[in-house]
Amino acid sequence: MKTFYPKSLLAAVVLLTISACQKETENLMTVSEKKLASIAKVIYPLDGNEMSTSILPKKEKLPDASLELGQIDEYTRFKVISQICDEYIKGTRKLDISKVEEGVFAKRIVNDDFTVFFSRQYGTSGSGFVKLNHGPKGWWTHWNYSPYTESEYPDVLLGANDYGGYTNNIVMSFDKDVTMFGFEVAPNALGKDMVVSVTYHQLDDYRDYPLVYVKQTVTSPSGARLIAVKSEIPFRMLQISMSSDDGLDGVSISNIRYALAK
Repeated sequence: MKTFYPKSLLAAVVLLTISACQKETENLMTVSEKKLASIAKVIYPLDGNEMSTSILPKKEKLPDASLELGQIDEYTRFKVISQICDEYIKGTRKLDISKVEEGVFAKRIVNDDFTVFFSRQYGTSGSGFVKLNHGPKGWWTHWNYSPYTESEYPDVLLGANDYGGYTNNIVMSFDKDVTMFGFEVAPNALGKDMVVSVTYHQLDDYRDYPLVYVKQTVTSPSGARLIAVKSEIPFRMLQISMSSDDGLDGVSISNIRYALAK
């Protein structure tokens, strides 16, 4: 999805010259160089190359997510879960993304009892995602270790828009109320600590004042984190926003779990 454009007229002329002389230079180009050129446009994260430096040593203790109250008061039971635990796994059902086509822009995931819209359910939006399987042409870096993530090499959903670009903002709305919802998140860039903010809304409406705000610091590789909440008040929408210097990195999520309101 990422495209590299010549930075000057001179670069453009050089590219044309190379194209015209391709037969003469064929034997000068190594197999490795050809391979890199062929996959450069479809490799993730954006700064990656042939799965190098894709894993970091395990950190024994990472900070929990922080919680800030919105319209929920201090007497309402609302819990933030930052690590994989029995309460979270046994109390939720995993969203099945196996039928989502790889590499294709999509806006919703449908399970038999639950649908997640990557936009407002009752509105139009250019936001969505692209599913990336693990591998050199997909999400090639290490996700993280237990107990911070459910798996180390999951398929991920990269936030995208229908113009073919990345996005640092993901909206998820649901066709049914939930009381427990979680996902793992990481930035689509290497070696950067980034802050992810999540706002939770009781209604599928941007004008609805958030119930709570949750923040977590994430990185890649080996720095994806779980952000999950358990709420006494059912909710139907959340917004994920990731800080970035240039706003072009892209935020990715995986291992989505939910519990429907009874």
